[in-house]
Amino acid sequence: MPKLKFNIKSDGDARMISFTGSIDEEFDFSPLNQNKGKIYKIDFNELKMINSCGIREWIRFIESLGSGVQITYYNCPQIIVQQFNMVAGFLSSNAKVATFYAPYFCEESDEEEAILLDSSQIVNLKAPKKTTIVDGSEVELEFDAIEEQYFHFLKR
Repeated sequence: MPKLKFNIKSDGDARMISFTGSIDEEFDFSPLNQNKGKIYKIDFNELKMINSCGIREWIRFIESLGSGVQITYYNCPQIIVQQFNMVAGFLSSNAKVATFYAPYFCEESDEEEAILLDSSQIVNLKAPKKTTIVDGSEVELEFDAIEEQYFHFLKR
């Protein structure tokens, strides 16, 4: 798996951090703790993998920021949503999820699609209707998970 890289941009008290690659046992978050901010916008769009050691290190990183910071997550892939739902402390009480990918399936093409959703689109833990184009025709996609389980992290 590709080694983790991150890009940090500062704007006053805000830190925008984008991750590329894999979060694993080699995740060294010390550079992220230099010049701390009060607001963190974290983009996972290019994250490919996270393993159990990476989960442990991620929780340590989030705890190192302290409870007084505001964290917003963007472009969370399904592997991150799974951690939000399964691992206590992965989605801290001072964090919110702005956008995330959700699994949809197209019966016409027999293909899965990860669709980017805004958290505000989820009402009563129900997946919004999504469509795609197959052979020039608009086709409705099916949500490809158990809604209540997949969107559980939004109940906080």
